[in-house]
Amino acid sequence: MAPARRFGRAGECQHAVPRVGCGTATRAAPARLALTTLLLVWLAAFSRAAEPQSFYVNYSAHVPTAPLLAHPLSIVHPSAELDLAAAQRAGNRVLAYVSVGEVASDAPYRAEVLRRGLPFAGRNETWKSDIIDLADSRWPELLVNEVAATAARRGFDGFFLDTLDSVELIDSPNSPRRLAARAGLIATIKRLRAAFPDKHIVINRGFFAFAALREIVDGVLVESLFETHDFSTKTYRAVPAVETEQLLAALRPIAAAGRAVYVLDYADPAAPARADAAAAKIRALGYHAFVSTPALDGVALAPLRPVARRICALFGNLSPIPEEDIKWPVDSFTAQRLQTPLEWLGYEVDFVRILKASDLPALTAEHHAIVLPRFWRVSPDMEGAVVDWLIAQRAAGRKLLLFGALPFRDLRQRTRFMTAFDLGGTGAIIPPPLKLEVVTKVDALLGYEETVPPLPVNHHDLRAPADATRILSVRGQPDEGTPVVFDAIFTCSWGGVALDPYVLFRRADFREFWHLDPFAFLQRALGELGGPVPDVTTRDGLRLYMSHIDGDGFSNFSRVELGQRSAEIIRDRILKKYPLPATVSIIEAELRGFVRLQRAEDSPVLEAIARDIFALPHVEAASHSFSHPFFWIENDREAAHYDEQNLVLKIPYENLDLTREIHGSVRYINERLAAPGRPVQVFLWSGNCRPPPAALALVRELGIENVNGGDTIISRRNPTLTAVAPRTMPWDGELQVHAPNQNENVYTNNWRGPLFGTFSHTLDTFALTETPRRLKPVNVYYHFYSADYPASLHALETIFNSVLSQPLHAITLSHYARIARDARTTTIFSAGTDRWCIVNAGESRTVRLPAALATRIDLTRSSGLTGWKIQGDQAYVHTDGSRAAMLTLAPRPVTFPRLESSSGEIEFRTRSAEKLEFNVRDLRSVNLALAGLPAGRTVRVTVNGAAESAAVQPGGRLTLTLPKSADVAVEIGAP
Repeated sequence: MAPARRFGRAGECQHAVPRVGCGTATRAAPARLALTTLLLVWLAAFSRAAEPQSFYVNYSAHVPTAPLLAHPLSIVHPSAELDLAAAQRAGNRVLAYVSVGEVASDAPYRAEVLRRGLPFAGRNETWKSDIIDLADSRWPELLVNEVAATAARRGFDGFFLDTLDSVELIDSPNSPRRLAARAGLIATIKRLRAAFPDKHIVINRGFFAFAALREIVDGVLVESLFETHDFSTKTYRAVPAVETEQLLAALRPIAAAGRAVYVLDYADPAAPARADAAAAKIRALGYHAFVSTPALDGVALAPLRPVARRICALFGNLSPIPEEDIKWPVDSFTAQRLQTPLEWLGYEVDFVRILKASDLPALTAEHHAIVLPRFWRVSPDMEGAVVDWLIAQRAAGRKLLLFGALPFRDLRQRTRFMTAFDLGGTGAIIPPPLKLEVVTKVDALLGYEETVPPLPVNHHDLRAPADATRILSVRGQPDEGTPVVFDAIFTCSWGGVALDPYVLFRRADFREFWHLDPFAFLQRALGELGGPVPDVTTRDGLRLYMSHIDGDGFSNFSRVELGQRSAEIIRDRILKKYPLPATVSIIEAELRGFVRLQRAEDSPVLEAIARDIFALPHVEAASHSFSHPFFWIENDREAAHYDEQNLVLKIPYENLDLTREIHGSVRYINERLAAPGRPVQVFLWSGNCRPPPAALALVRELGIENVNGGDTIISRRNPTLTAVAPRTMPWDGELQVHAPNQNENVYTNNWRGPLFGTFSHTLDTFALTETPRRLKPVNVYYHFYSADYPASLHALETIFNSVLSQPLHAITLSHYARIARDARTTTIFSAGTDRWCIVNAGESRTVRLPAALATRIDLTRSSGLTGWKIQGDQAYVHTDGSRAAMLTLAPRPVTFPRLESSSGEIEFRTRSAEKLEFNVRDLRSVNLALAGLPAGRTVRVTVNGAAESAAVQPGGRLTLTLPKSADVAVEIGAP
């Protein structure tokens, strides 16, 4: 339950320094006051050495973690659901709201107040709350020993004390009751400090009491210094200059006393420039700023404003046509065709299934756009609600992406939609035949994978809005009637439209190819996201590598070495030969001899081989289930592809048991097979890799990652972006992490061959997902049965030899899964012009910028960054794992030593213009490149205590080959 708002009431005569109309303050000429204010701002900007910080206020019942990490100080309701520990690990403070002057009608301790019979001194009808009679000595005991102590036990770092000025509503000025209440207020706060000497205390106004509290409190908060909200007119407005000057006069002695000043202004979310300007003026004075809305529900407008990078994708129409019967996110058009380019552009997709009007979601400020996908339809009785919702989303400033066809069959609702979105024509489909001619065609966005011939089907009578940029327009002449214009693809101020039959081309083998360049279209329709975007393909400047083995074929006898199991061949010819991280899974039923036609006496032999494999230092243990389900959901649309739901076992096991498959198999590996101290880290989905949310939840409960699914098989045989899967798949609050690449079973036509030629096409996949865009890391994904035949093993060796020849940064699969998960939840805050705060759990440590911006990265004004590397037209910027990193661009940044790339994990201890100190570790020798050093300078490099000189290369680069574990110092010397 959030508290009633208690910041200063606009227009009420309650302030020690009264506002205009609230007392007898002398009016000065507004122009003169405005000039004085600007002068004060200017002088403060040059007089303060330390840059002031932002703070955050959110009285919601649930407080997200990202703002707590981004803001050094936050104020929340003491009963809110939040991650205090995360904020504190980042070195930030979170204060609990405590009302010391009033008790709200919904205060959780109000019943205790009434039970004790504590007296009130009056009523505040504006906020429907009772004014506390602080002259009664029993009040401090309740406020300090009960209310504040409860917050302290939860772990809050201190208290924000509100409603101090409420004592000024008691009787008349200087009356005995008011003076007694003032004295009681001061005594209460002093008692609070004595009870909690290590807690941070910030008070709301209370200027009359500051002289007595200056050694007690750590800061003072005020509202509405430059921008405010007028509750009487329900509008936002600038604060009159005279009021600003009065507040500044009250704040000067507070700042002079060395106490922090926090200023909360209110601005219209639709006018971000005014919020930015207010925050800039507040911070120029040396005060801490937060600009929000009067609801105080966490809307952050300035100085940190979250970049809206979430996309709401609707799906869920029921249809007798299987292709159109979309029950799950993974089967939607957005997941299969749009999510990959959206992720590369920096967006994250939230899927919402719409079956009834109440399913239409309430979106947040972080939602940038909505997708209406191909084949999406709603029932006729819902169309009106959907149109209403879409109109409201446009009014809120969100973009709309419409694909395939207009989704409204009812003429009235279609007309309402078209009118609201400035579309011309009737929207009706014009029946063929049509004599077609192309009116407008932007070649740069068309013919991406297939050319676009005029097709006389599915043409709409549709004209784009007046402000649109038409990408493809066709004029058709029916056999009878007037010509019809079909603006098939266009972008406009509210988003973009791409309609059939000009979006995708389907071959006879059902593989689809893009007519439209999805990257360029989406970027035009959505606008520039601006700033950095999370990247999961790269670490410390190098493309990521990981490998994993599904457990199938572990017990097979190999034709490579007669008498040996395929698992032994993989162990000896792959795992021991190639010094790279490997995530290895087994199927419990197979190792225990439960599979039909297996011999029970083989189980000890198989378990011994598994223990050998898991004991290898670079192997990460994983489970591939108990019985290897081929489909995980009974009514899965892909279930018909399989004869059985799982392996046929010799033991009773009729109905798929998710807990047995997941928890049971992980427990078996941990207890019987895993190396000491190295339990299972990943669960690898089997079969069609389409787990329900309940299965995903079971893995999450174990505290391990889940991977597999997603068909990334782009190659010269399938040269299409539609063969590149998205990195994750969210579903009902759970998240599946897709494998970055597919396995040899897919490449070899379900093991029908040819075993060498087709699996080696995975090298095509690595190349095509590197250029023209790095869409995926390098992932070598296979089964134990790759060692069944010499040809398949040779293909595997060829792939690994190619991997070793490339500059890659190798990690485990579980590490990649954590990176992918963290990238999805990363919040990017705009911190003003050319400045961003990147907030996450510290696993996703790479963001991308256009390469042209790399020369403007200013490491001296950034924090949490270690460097960057330019690859093609992108700059890959690396962080040090800080929960909140700041990236700043400058016109002429100071040259500063930086990390360009590292093939191993690196941890910096010292980074200065004169010296770099760091540790590196990997399974192989570490190749490292530094940049930003003085060209031609001889530097001293110390590696594990041994020192030698090295010359900096032209361009300021220094390359080093280091041991797989090294303590390094690079002494550059003074300029």
